[in-house]
Amino acid sequence: MHLNYLPLRFTSNLFRGGILSFDGNETELSIKENVLSRKLRELRQQHASTHVFHALGNTIVCIGLTPDAPLIGQEKQFDTLNDFQLANALARNALFRFFKSASNHTVIGFRPVTLLLENRNLSSVRQDVFGIFPEYTFDVRPLAPHQGAITSGVLIGFGIRYIFLKTVAALHAEGIPLTGLYVVRIRDDADVATPFERRYLGRVEQVRNGVVILSDSDVEEFSLDSCYLEGSPTNVEVVGKSLLGDKYDAFSHSLLEQTFEVLGAENQVNRLNKLGTWLEEKSPIPCSAGLSIRINKKPHDCPKGTDAGYSHTFNTPSCVLRPGGSITVLWPVDKQIDLHGPYDVESFPDKRVKIAVICPEEFVGEVGQFLKQLKEGVNSTNPDAPFRQGFMRKYHLNACDFTFHEVKRADASLEDAYKFASLEASKEKPNLALAVIREQHRDLPDAKNPYYTTKARLMAQGVPVQLLKIETLRRQNIEYVLNTVSLAMYAKLGGIPWTLASNPDLAHEIVIGIGSARLTDSRRGAGEKVIGITTVFSGDGQYLLANNTQEVSAEQYLETLIHSLQETVAELRSRFGWKPKDRVRFVFHQSFKKYKDIEAKAVKIFAASLTDFDVQYAFLHVSDSHNWMLFDPLAKAVKFGRATKGKMVPQRGQCVPLGPNTALLTLSGPYQVKTSLQGCPHPILVSIHEDSTFKSLDYLTRQVFNLSFMSWPISYSNMIVDLLGHLRHVKNWNPEILATALKERRWFL
Repeated sequence: MHLNYLPLRFTSNLFRGGILSFDGNETELSIKENVLSRKLRELRQQHASTHVFHALGNTIVCIGLTPDAPLIGQEKQFDTLNDFQLANALARNALFRFFKSASNHTVIGFRPVTLLLENRNLSSVRQDVFGIFPEYTFDVRPLAPHQGAITSGVLIGFGIRYIFLKTVAALHAEGIPLTGLYVVRIRDDADVATPFERRYLGRVEQVRNGVVILSDSDVEEFSLDSCYLEGSPTNVEVVGKSLLGDKYDAFSHSLLEQTFEVLGAENQVNRLNKLGTWLEEKSPIPCSAGLSIRINKKPHDCPKGTDAGYSHTFNTPSCVLRPGGSITVLWPVDKQIDLHGPYDVESFPDKRVKIAVICPEEFVGEVGQFLKQLKEGVNSTNPDAPFRQGFMRKYHLNACDFTFHEVKRADASLEDAYKFASLEASKEKPNLALAVIREQHRDLPDAKNPYYTTKARLMAQGVPVQLLKIETLRRQNIEYVLNTVSLAMYAKLGGIPWTLASNPDLAHEIVIGIGSARLTDSRRGAGEKVIGITTVFSGDGQYLLANNTQEVSAEQYLETLIHSLQETVAELRSRFGWKPKDRVRFVFHQSFKKYKDIEAKAVKIFAASLTDFDVQYAFLHVSDSHNWMLFDPLAKAVKFGRATKGKMVPQRGQCVPLGPNTALLTLSGPYQVKTSLQGCPHPILVSIHEDSTFKSLDYLTRQVFNLSFMSWPISYSNMIVDLLGHLRHVKNWNPEILATALKERRWFL
């Protein structure tokens, strides 16, 4: 197994340069426009051909590219090991200059350095409109082992960039509907020399007299022939359907195939090896006067071990099907539930459940057949087939009654028809509602989308909702659909299908997922309000409750989140009888970068306030938005219908530390790859915040892995965030219902 990382070495341990120092504290110098940033920009404009400039704390380091480059600042000698951040910045700059001079491709950006292969348009049609280009990214990153010196290497990523090649004026002339789409303009910065580097402009409200009238923009209007549609999959779909008509599906499938040629694991490995060989041949690559880098052609291999750059495998967790652990089984757990029933089989409060079914009248027959199979199971002679028992027997229910509420369109709009059916359903006070929609409904505006309006109306009455697309009910292998739907239904009813084996050495361990919703329709953040979301779990994976803050400004978010966390702990303390001096460990999971520092500060202040307990806490940033990849050239493909999938994809549960507080973790292996054309899944990047008081990287990463085997992973705080962003557009929606009637229900599954 190896990383997408080519080790490099510097040709010298020492290099020289100058330093310019600036007065001011860290807060003053962190402001976007300050004396240091202005000086840095000025130096780069005046001396870009002779020097590299790098901001470091309250200094600017000035490194000459050639021996005769003049000294700028106070002279200083640097070391590639002790000053590895500066050395890596020089190496990154060297790659930028190398590709600018040695490549016939467009170079975009600096961190990472990005090569755009504009001579390889992946679009099968209308290449005058659609620019769908492979791009390669190059960054210089360290590996920091527990023992030994920090090493550096080139991290190489492969991706796809969507670019519209015709202006908005040209697309408008071809009859493309532009209202509601986002547009960009070519960057006019002095240091940008490519038309492919573009900047956000605004949202199109209308086209008039050769200009676009914009909202969510710094300008009210802009020339049609000077702007372009934003290169997004959504815009490609809108323009593609308008231009291609019934040929769009063929174009879309061709695009999937072409994208797989770039992002498939085997294809990435082959390309990485070719690039490695080429870069080694081109080495040494000069960084500055007296300093160059040599790049190794062979990607960094990950031998077995637990230090940085090594790999080890987490075993799948044990699953508990009875309180106290009297029935504990290995994963997979589904067949064991068939044999033993769910974890709370003896304590589930209401064994007779009423389920309201909101269904378009034309689908009542189909849905009725589906619900019969849901209730009674699927007949199969294969003993390994899932869902042979049905919902009632599998989850040990005494009764499961469905009542239909038809969505009748004869004299009503789609919105009103679903509204009437939802209101009728809520009168029966069901335990759960099933709502059937069409796939095409997902593209409607939130305020008229039955996916969201039905959820909002029923959840306002304390009724959780399970949405079903009629297209899903028509799939082959329906038993797998039934099995998945029944699990979500049981959880939304308040059931606990299984838990994980708990840590016996700790009195209380609480895992809290933190998410934050930006309540604004503005891409620029104008008028932004924030709502904080916390989902709370016990250490064995049991969902306990969810909490959300009031809508507040970004400036008020810190204080409000601290208060929300304190409310949550007060409830847990009362519920579980925590005693003074009890040892309590809080593990926080956070995924969104924008408010990461604010949320980490809130957690630190919150933990310090719990003086009654012996508190440990860890603040984890868990992300799949990064360029690190793992490949296993020995991993064989697995069968997928008549095709195969997952070749060279590492197995689930591979952990590769990158340093003392950071690790890669694979949550998807060959069997979890969804289709034969899905690219190689990204591992997640788990990072422990420096202020954490509990920093066991292996323990915390293993816990993230184990919790991924629950039917409600910690990341559901992010799903709540996404849902809230849509539900807020529904008339009369009140998010406070989540903190009352649905507080302890898994409504968000």
